[in-house]
Amino acid sequence: MSADVYEVTMPKLGETVTEGVVSQWLKQVGDTVAFDDPLFEVSTDKVDSEVPSPYDGVLLEILVNEGDTVPVGTAIARIGEPGAASTAPSAPPAGAAAQVSETNEPVTELAAVNTPPAGNGQPGVLLSPVVRRLAAEKGVDLAALPGSGAGGRIRREDVEQAIAAHPAVVPVPAAATAPASAAAAAPKQAASVSPGDEVVKLSRMRLITADLMVRSLNTSAHVWTSVEVDFEPVEQVRQRHKEQFKKTEGVSLTYLPFIARAVCDALREFPAVNSSVDIENQTMTLHRYVNLGIAVDLSEQGLVAPVVKNADSLNIRGLARNIAAVAAGARARTLAAADMSGSTFTITNPGPFASYASAPVINQPNVAILSTDGIARRPVAVGDAIAIHHMSILGFSYDHRAFDGSTASLFLRYIRDAIQDRGWDAELS
Repeated sequence: MSADVYEVTMPKLGETVTEGVVSQWLKQVGDTVAFDDPLFEVSTDKVDSEVPSPYDGVLLEILVNEGDTVPVGTAIARIGEPGAASTAPSAPPAGAAAQVSETNEPVTELAAVNTPPAGNGQPGVLLSPVVRRLAAEKGVDLAALPGSGAGGRIRREDVEQAIAAHPAVVPVPAAATAPASAAAAAPKQAASVSPGDEVVKLSRMRLITADLMVRSLNTSAHVWTSVEVDFEPVEQVRQRHKEQFKKTEGVSLTYLPFIARAVCDALREFPAVNSSVDIENQTMTLHRYVNLGIAVDLSEQGLVAPVVKNADSLNIRGLARNIAAVAAGARARTLAAADMSGSTFTITNPGPFASYASAPVINQPNVAILSTDGIARRPVAVGDAIAIHHMSILGFSYDHRAFDGSTASLFLRYIRDAIQDRGWDAELS
């Protein structure tokens, strides 16, 4: 490629992000762009971001269509001086894929697979690793599938639409998309559709959630346990302080910061719960800080888990402010990728929806997740008397590879005792 033409690649917008969707181009071919001008919007499983141009010049080529899903590092556009021309091939040679160099050179990561002519009549269809893997898993015959991407390239969305339209697909030969030892996935039966049923396409967020949840279940040895907690002492503290707290902090004094405070202290006492497991290397990493993921519902359209960094250094007031801030940012889609990754432990809070007891799926690469369910007034034994207290169930899903039931039970007991017995007034005065 000539020295005055530069490739723009799909950025890495999070430590666990491997691909992104070009949701919108903000410049067109021929437009002049300056360094740091908004160039395109990208959507990942972590965050939606506006990506600035890394170069000055003219947008010479757009290599990826809006809506295309491509791996991190893939060349998606070229920028250069007016009238400059790229000397690089528009596609890599058949059967080859460019690699990332140690000097951080652009990576193409699109391999031309030697397949028979596809529905568009073009042999050597360009396929991303994501497309090849999905086609192999679902048994989609790529040779018979027309592509809607640039140059007739088959996109992930094309494969998903083929699966939805023709569930009983013919398994593709393993040699075309996978190592010879891998067998093609067996076709699945379509769900029955009766008169009056409505069939809708799953949103990208639902598909991402489905993939992450199944991946987590296949990764961790999930176990669930729970503890009943008497929130009456916390409720009395809330009633005494909530009005002044709202005035001084600008956020409501909910139950969640009390729980988060107790969790942070418990994680110090039980470091195995605040860890990551690497079975392949036979290691466990004990995190000496708490980056607390807080699951946030996006109006029933999806769930994300923004992160309160160094939550163990915050008191009740700091936790309340930070939890409210990341939740608001998640709902407004204004958080950066760094705010959506790096958690060491996660809390999910279905309590406001009056849940009774929940068994959440672990947020990888965490080894545990706590569910704070609905707090309701119930009769409870207090000494030899019966009283009406604010009671709740805390549900705890954990990875049995990291620790055992004794640690899980002791961890929950620590949180319960802290919530019930701590002098919370002192921290709020």
